[in-house]
Formats: sequence, structure tokens, C-alpha cells
Amino acid sequence: MENKETPFEFLKSQIVNSVREKCNSKKQVFEFYDAFKLRNESKFCSNREKNILESIDYLQKNPLQKNDYFKFVNAYFTTGKKLNEKYFRHDVIKLKSYYSKIEDAKKKGIKHNPFNRDNYESYVLFMTLKLKGGFEDSDNDLFKVEFKDNREYNPLSKIPSVLRGCLPFQVKEYDIKRAFPSFIDIELKTDFRHTIYDNISKSNFAMFLNSNCESKVTIETARKGLEPIYKDLTEQVITNVRFNEKGRAFKDFTKYEDEYIQKFVDANKLENYARLHDGIFVLQSVECENLKFDKVEFSIKESIAPKIESEIRSFYEMDENNEVTTCPTLYADFLKQENFIRISTADDKIQLLKNTNNVVDFYNHKTDIVSFLESEINEIDTGADAVRNKIARDNNNVLQQSFTLLEPNPLIYYKDTKTSFGLPFKNGFFYFDEVEKFEIKSKNYSEVNGFFAPHPIQKRAFEYTNEKGDFELFIQRISTGVKNYSDTTDEDKRTINAFHSMVGYLCHNFKNRDTTQAIILTDEGANDETRNGRRGKSLIGDAVKQVAKVLQKAGDEFRGEYIHNYADLDKSYNCYFIDDVLAGFNYNHLYTPITQGISVQPKGKNAVQIEFEDSPKFLITSNWLVRYNEEDASTNARFTEFKVKPYYNINHRPKNEFGKLFFDEWDEMEWNKFYSFIFRCVQLYLKQGLIKIKYDKTLDNYNASFGNDLTRDEMARIIDEIINVERLTAFSVSDFLKIYQKFDNPLKFDKLFHKNNTKNLIDIHLRSIPLNPFIYNTKHRKWMKD
Repeated sequence: MENKETPFEFLKSQIVNSVREKCNSKKQVFEFYDAFKLRNESKFCSNREKNILESIDYLQKNPLQKNDYFKFVNAYFTTGKKLNEKYFRHDVIKLKSYYSKIEDAKKKGIKHNPFNRDNYESYVLFMTLKLKGGFEDSDNDLFKVEFKDNREYNPLSKIPSVLRGCLPFQVKEYDIKRAFPSFIDIELKTDFRHTIYDNISKSNFAMFLNSNCESKVTIETARKGLEPIYKDLTEQVITNVRFNEKGRAFKDFTKYEDEYIQKFVDANKLENYARLHDGIFVLQSVECENLKFDKVEFSIKESIAPKIESEIRSFYEMDENNEVTTCPTLYADFLKQENFIRISTADDKIQLLKNTNNVVDFYNHKTDIVSFLESEINEIDTGADAVRNKIARDNNNVLQQSFTLLEPNPLIYYKDTKTSFGLPFKNGFFYFDEVEKFEIKSKNYSEVNGFFAPHPIQKRAFEYTNEKGDFELFIQRISTGVKNYSDTTDEDKRTINAFHSMVGYLCHNFKNRDTTQAIILTDEGANDETRNGRRGKSLIGDAVKQVAKVLQKAGDEFRGEYIHNYADLDKSYNCYFIDDVLAGFNYNHLYTPITQGISVQPKGKNAVQIEFEDSPKFLITSNWLVRYNEEDASTNARFTEFKVKPYYNINHRPKNEFGKLFFDEWDEMEWNKFYSFIFRCVQLYLKQGLIKIKYDKTLDNYNASFGNDLTRDEMARIIDEIINVERLTAFSVSDFLKIYQKFDNPLKFDKLFHKNNTKNLIDIHLRSIPLNPFIYNTKHRKWMKD
């Protein structure tokens, strides 16, 4: 039969016309689905016609274009471009094997695409007629069935194996186990077939068996290859005749194949089946009991559609005519799949977050979403253009609707607990959750509750080590002034531990109202007259920056009652770092932010309250003295001071000792040592709390209070006059001021002393005098001799 139509086109046209004539339809246009509706009417449709109509309906609803193997391989065959494997739902290794076949064919100058729509449609129709009944002799011509060298070549033999299960019904295959080895055993009257592949691979067995005078393998090599199996019978397997005549071995053995296939069909009384080489395809419901014939045994092989191994979906659907379908739900499902999250906001505005390892990376959806979607188009040429045009049309309406379908999530940042601490690294979230049992563990970000602010730590891989790093040595030296740990005293070791607990406290983001304090780093030996910085205090703040998000302010930026001090602050910050505060800095301004929470007042916007639990810890560095009053319990509960030794200075910096800049020039090993040290510091803090160092603040208070020689000398003069000239056994603030304000005192106009500062200054001065005889009597408001 000469027909340029494909079997699909021919049968569709034939059946539609046949049904139209039988039902005597008066419709001007009688189409396929008009015939399909009548498929169950036996007077209009035979069983053959019904089966064909149902198969055509299946093909129209499940076109090959929807098959991933076809889509990906066809794109590569026609353009040389590989589609994004992220969207391939099946076995990627199998897909790559088809890519390789196309490449190998091209090298040989052959253009062959195994995934052909016409071949697939013919296969579905052929299998329908062969397995469900209705196949006629004339169909052999229609489907171009050929019989050659004892084998049948039909549509089943022209499609890739991954398409064999893509049918409107389930099928299975009975094929001969170890076919050619079984046929050789029949000839030789042997039983090598059971263990043959223990001694040789299938590919090598086939290569040696099918070698011939035109192949690169010599007869000696072929026989030697099969000799471990057949030993002295090898020459009866690879005979001179078989080797010298190309294809002779194949012909000899396919005779057995054809013979035993027929035996299998007859023994099981099969009527509806399709043959593929050494196998028989039947409907899944067909059971064959006779499976063994002499040395030939048949086995069952499932033939199912390719397994879905990935559920990754796109945001659009496309039919065979490049018509693109999108809708809000398709977009929303895709955005969820791609880890987009909608954050709930007080002003009810759309705010999207692209969640990668729980990192808060806000997405500019108004400007960037279209380009993102364009990058995820998995089509070629006109198909890709059609999707681009659809996205552009959807941008101002459909896409915006899809955002509202995303479930809103509160923006809650990760928090440590009283007994746990963790850090987000590139290779996972590392943490410990038992203080006494120090064990660093890791888990996936999907198991972590809470988000993380974007931070360089997330780009660093981590591996724990007990080895000391540069920063740990640095802390030892600035806290004790001693270079080598072996030279430290027990008191030095306690000081080192205190500094370690301070570092751990700053890096651990859990806050407790009873224990939260601001850390103040100062210089040991400061005198409130000269600045002797450059000791490395700021490097501690820089270290905390490598662990968590820190908001840093220069000392002259933070201005007391200024309501916009915290304008840049939000819940993502774990530490508020005020670096190098000015002399006379009023720490009282930090009382409420430290213990109660912080009112954030951006310019031109309403204030936002950050509650205590979400507010940052405070770190302050100063080159100046910090006053301390033992009786001021409120202040002492809010601030803890750590003094830095003058180990480093402007002429001797950490780089001089360690040979590299801290943080900027560290390698992966040094980063591992640093973060491992941080874990140990936090564990120490959680076990022992913030370890305070008891400093003698008498001289500090004196120097801080009497910041110049004039005030210091005038105080000493007046106290000396009280003790040695007036010889008073008791005196009050009024008595002191009476001497200071004498008419002949030229300093009385400088107002060095007044009713608001005199008592405190007298107390500080008297405490600095050895064997001071005066004690302040609160009842009489006087200093009285003991």
C-alpha cells in the first residue's frame, strides 16, 4: 500500500469517515471527537475501530511533546543545545546516554534522532491492534512490518526502550533468558549458560561472538576471548564459516530464536501479542504458564513508563502548537518550589524572600522576577519566545496575584538557647546543644528553626579543630601581656578564661534579663589625659563581626539623647558595637537599651520597638578611664569592663607577630581554628557565665574624676587645710565649699566644686589617701573621724 500519510493520519481519517457514514451524520463538519463519542455504539464502531479511537484519544491527550525524553533529546538533536536537566523528571544518566548516541552518530556522519513522533504514534496504534485485537494482514504494510533473518521488524523495534511503557494500557514482556548462550548450549549439548556472565561481560561476549572477517577482532582473538567458557569447544562456537561470512552467527542463532518464540506462543495459546526479537509483549493481565522449553527459558520483564525521579515543575505549560498556559497557581507553586517565601509585614505590602539555607535575602520582585522566570525557561527557539512574551503580559497582573497565594511567614531570626549555640556555614549548620558534653554536630538548614541575616560566614566551609589559631593567641596576649602560654601564672589563666567567656557571651545571641550586660574594653593604665590606643580592642569587635551581624558606630556618632542613634538597627543584628567612645561618655544613656529593648526611630518614619529578646548585645571600646562606684549596683549590673594590656602598640601590631592581617588574609585552616575557638568560648560562657575580672578601680576613679592637675591640686589643698590647719574632726560639703569660696581664692570663679559634685569628689579623694581617718556619716551628712 503506497500512502504518504502516517499510520496515525491514515487510521484517524479512515475511522472518522467510517463512523460518519455508519451513523449517517448530517453535520457539515464531522470531527474526531464526534466519532469518539460513538465508540461504544457497536452499530457504528467495530471493536477494532473502538480500540483505534481510544488510542488516538490517548495520543492527542498525551502527545510525545509532553514526554521529557523526547523534549530534551529532540532539543539537543535539532539545536545542539541541552535543556536544563533540573527539569528532567526521569533518570538523568539514561538521558545522557541518548545524548552520547547522537554524538556518536554525528561523528559517523549519521543524523538520527531515536525519538520520532511518527514512530511513537505508529507504535501506540500497532500495539493497540496487536494486543487488544483487530490487527489485519493489510496492517503489516501500513506499519511497514518486515521479516528478515528470522526476526520481525515492526514499530516496536523502532522506538527507544524508555517509550515502550508509554501506552494507554499496561503491558509486560516475556523474553528468553541468556538467549544466544542458551542456543549455543543446544548446539554443543552443554550447560554453560547459567554461569557464563560470571566469566565474561555481556558486551565482550557479544563482541567476540559476532566478530567476523571485516571486524577489527581476529578469529584467534575471538576464540581466545570465549575459551575460558567453552574451552576446547570454542572452535565449534566460532567456526571458520561463521567468522568468514559477516552476519552468519547472527542468522544461525536467530533461527533458534524464531523457533522457540513460536513454541512459546503455541504452548501458551497466545493470539494477541507483539514480537520484539527474543521477546513477546502481551497485556499485563495475560498470564503464561509454560516458560521452559528444552534449554530455553523465558522470564517476565516489566515494561512500564519511565519512573518519575524528580517532581521539579515549571511555571508554565505548553502544547504541541507552542501555546503557553500560565495562571496564578502555576506561578505560586513554582515560586514555592524555588524557595520563595512571602514575609508578613505590618503595612501589608508584598515582600518576597528567596530562601537559600535560611538566609534572609529579600527579593526585588517588582524589577527582578521577570528576568528570574526568563532564566528558568526550558524551551528552545520559538517555544522560548512564546514563554517570554507570556511572562511579559503576566507581569503586572497574573504574577502579582500569584504573590498573594504564597502563604505569609513571620520573619523570625534564629536564636540560640540557654544550652545551645550554632553557626550557619556553607556546608551546613554546625552546633552543640549540651553544655557539659561538648560535641559539635551538623544538620541541614531544613531542620533549623529561624532565618539568618546574609553574612560572609555562609560562604565558608567549616571543620572543627582543637588546634589553637592566631586569634586565640591574640586574646591570650592582650589579656595577660604574656606571649607564651607556658609563662602564664594561675592568675593569668583566670584572666584568659574571663576574656574567653566575654567573647563567648558576645557571640551567643540568647539574652537573659538577669545576666545581660554591656561589655566595655579599655586600656590598662589609661589616665584620662593621653590616648594610648592601638592595643587591639577593636579587633575583638571585628571578630564578633565574623560570627554574627554587627552594627558598628564610631564613638563620636553615638550622641546621648539623640533619638536616631538606632535608626539603622533591626532584628537581624546581634551586636551593637560603639567603637572608641569619647572621654566623659555617659554610659547612663545605655541603661534602657541594654535591659529593656530599643526604640528604633528612623528619620521620617514611625518608631518601631525591638523587644529585649530580639535586641542586640552591646560592645563598647574606650581609650579613656571608666568610673566605678561600688555602691551603684544598678550600673554595675549593666556593664562589665575588660582591660587590655599594652602588649600591642602602634609599633608592634598583630601582623608583626602572625605575618598576616587578621581576617583579610586568613586561609581556610585559620578560619577553622577561629570558629572552633568561638565554639569553645561559647561553651565556657554557658558553663560558667560571664567571668568578671576584679579590678582595683580606686586610681581609675581618681584619675577619671580629677582629669587635670588644677582640680586635683585644689582638692588636695582644701582637704589638707581641713585636716592640718582647721584640725576639724568632722566636716560637711558646706564646710568644704566655704574654704573653696573664700574671697581671696582666685579659683572660686572656675567653679571646680559645687553642691552637685563635691561630695562624690571628696569621697574619691579621701579613698586615695593612705590611712584616711574620715568616714562619711549619712545621718549627720558629714565626714567624721573614725
